[in-house]
Amino acid sequence: MSRITEECEARIKSSTDIVEVVGRYVTLRRAGYSWKACCPFHNEKTPSFHVNPARQSFHCFGCGVGGDAVKFVMMFENLDYPTALRRLADIGGIPVIEEEENPEIARQRRLRTLIIQLNELASRYFHHQLCRNQEAQHARDYLRQRGVNIEEAKSWQLGWAPPDFGALRQLAKSHGFDDRALAAANLVGRNEHGDYPVFRDRLMFPIYNVRGEVVGFSGRVMRTDQDPRKYVNTAETAAFRKGELLFGLYKATAPIGKAGMQVVICEGQLDVIACHEKADVRNAVAGLGTAFTDDHAHILAKYAKRATLCYDGDRAGIAASEKTFRKLAQAGLDVYQAALPPGEDPDSLIRSQGAEALQQAIADARPYLIYRVSLELENCGQDAAARAALVPRMAELTAQIPDLIRRDAAIVDLATRLNIGLDSFRAAVEKILTQQRESARRETARGSSEGVPTDRIDEQTEVMPLQMHNAIAGLISMALSSKQAQDLLVERIEDLQEPIRTLPGGILLQRVLESLPLPGDEKALRDFAENLPPEQALALRSVPLENYPEDRLDEHVNFACARAVGFALRERIDTLRGRIRELSDDPEKLSAALKELQQLQLLLSTTDSPES
Repeated sequence: MSRITEECEARIKSSTDIVEVVGRYVTLRRAGYSWKACCPFHNEKTPSFHVNPARQSFHCFGCGVGGDAVKFVMMFENLDYPTALRRLADIGGIPVIEEEENPEIARQRRLRTLIIQLNELASRYFHHQLCRNQEAQHARDYLRQRGVNIEEAKSWQLGWAPPDFGALRQLAKSHGFDDRALAAANLVGRNEHGDYPVFRDRLMFPIYNVRGEVVGFSGRVMRTDQDPRKYVNTAETAAFRKGELLFGLYKATAPIGKAGMQVVICEGQLDVIACHEKADVRNAVAGLGTAFTDDHAHILAKYAKRATLCYDGDRAGIAASEKTFRKLAQAGLDVYQAALPPGEDPDSLIRSQGAEALQQAIADARPYLIYRVSLELENCGQDAAARAALVPRMAELTAQIPDLIRRDAAIVDLATRLNIGLDSFRAAVEKILTQQRESARRETARGSSEGVPTDRIDEQTEVMPLQMHNAIAGLISMALSSKQAQDLLVERIEDLQEPIRTLPGGILLQRVLESLPLPGDEKALRDFAENLPPEQALALRSVPLENYPEDRLDEHVNFACARAVGFALRERIDTLRGRIRELSDDPEKLSAALKELQQLQLLLSTTDSPES
C-alpha cells in the first residue's frame, strides 16, 4: 500500500493557509493579528477559538484543543491523518505523490481495509434479513417490545443473523471475499469440526469506530435455551478491539461538544439507542458488554470533560458505576451520577415514565461521590458502626481523583456529609494515597530494568509521576524537540497505536500527538502541561529535549517507532502466553489464542528493532 511522500506532505502543509481552511467550516472574524470564532468543538456563546496565520495554528481557550490545519480537518470531519492530508491537497489543488510503504505494515492495512469492507457488506446483509426474512419475526417482535421502530432500526443498521451462514458465505464470495476473509473478520469460526457461523440467530448491532467504519458486531441472543451467552462480540481482529470501542461514539462526538463537553455513559446498546432516538440525548455511549476499561476512559477524555453515568439503579448497577468512576476519575474527567429508580435503566425509564424523566434525571445528576455518600448514608440509617465503616470506603474513592484541588474540595464536602472532622477525613485519604505511592514505588522498582524512572517523585503535589517506558519517553522527547519529528510521528500515529495502548506512559504520548505543542515555544509547552493531569505533568518534566540531526531525522524516527512497536508486541505476547496457560479447558479459545500468538510472533520477527 502506498503513502504520501515526505516531499509531497511538506508541500501540502506549506501551501495550506489555515485561515482559508478553517474558514470553510466556521465563520471567522478578524481579531488583531489573528482570527476568532465560536469553537466548533464545544458549545460557547463568547468566541474563544483563535486561528493564528503567523503560526498556521488554531487554539481554543475554552476547551483546550489546538493544532495545525491537518489536525483541524481530522477533528472536524473525524478523519485519520492521511485522509485529512489528502483533503487539504484537494483544497489546495496539489497533486498527491505516493510511495510504497513497509510491506508488513501495508499488509496489515490491507487486511484491516478488507475486514471493514466485508463487515459493511455483512451489516447490510444482516439488516436485510431482519427486515425481510420471515424467520426473523421473533427478532422484529423483540425490537417492537423494546420500542424500537423501523426507522430507528435503519438508522442504527440493526440486523438479524440466521442460524445458517450459507447465504452470507455465497454473498461474500460474489463480492470477492473468500473463506479466509470471513475467518479474518471473525464472521466465521473454525474448530476441529470445520467452519461455523460466529453469530447464529442473534439480533445484530454493528460496531462503528469514530470514522463511521463497521469494525465488528455485537450479537444479542434471541433464545436463551440455545446459548447461555446473552451477547457475543466479534473477537479481536485487525480492525476490532473490544476494550477500545464504545457503542454510539461515532454518532456522539459532535453532540458531546454541543452538550458542554459532557458524555452520558449507559450500560447497553439499546439504552444508547433509546437515549438518542427517544430522549434526544445524543451524547450517550456504552461499552460492549464488558467492564469499562482504562482505554475507554482515555478515549472519552479526548472528547469530554464531564461524564454522567446512567447505569441501572440496582445493586449490580451501583457496583458497575463505582468501577467506571475509578477509571474516569483517573483519566481526569469530572464524574456525575444520574439517580435512576431501582430496577430501571434509561430504556425502561423512557418506556415507563417518558423521555422527560430521563432528561430530568440527567439534568439533576450529582457529582458521583456526593451521590454515593448520600446513598450509603441512607442505607446505613442510624447504625453507628455502618457509618464508621463508610469513612474508609469513601476515603479510598476520593483518593482516585488525581487533581489535588478537586480532591481537596471533595474531602471538605464529604467530611461534612459524613459528620467527621475535616483533619480526620483528610488523614484517611492521605493514608490511602501513601499506600498507593508505596505500591507505585515497588512497581517502579520492578520495572526499572525496562527503563522506567525510579527517583522522580514530587512530594509537594502528593502524586506520583506517570510511569513511562523508555521507548515512549524517547518518542515524546522527539515530538517536543523538533517540529519535523513531530510531523513524522503524527504521520505514523496509526503504527503507534499498539505502543500507546500497551506501554506505560502511552497516554501521554497520545496527548502530545493530539495537542502538538510547538517545539521551542516555552509558553506553548507550559500551556500544554497545565492542561494535563498532575501525574502526566510531572512525568513530562523528566523528558529531556534533544537536538536531532535533520538530515537523519526520518531514520531516527523510524528506529524509535519500530523499537516501541517491538516492545509493545512483546508485551502482548507475554500477556497472551499467560492467557494460553488458563485456556486448557476451552479448546476453541485455546486454538484462537495460539493462532493469535503465531501471528504476533511473525509480526515481531519482521519488526526491525532491537530489544532495548
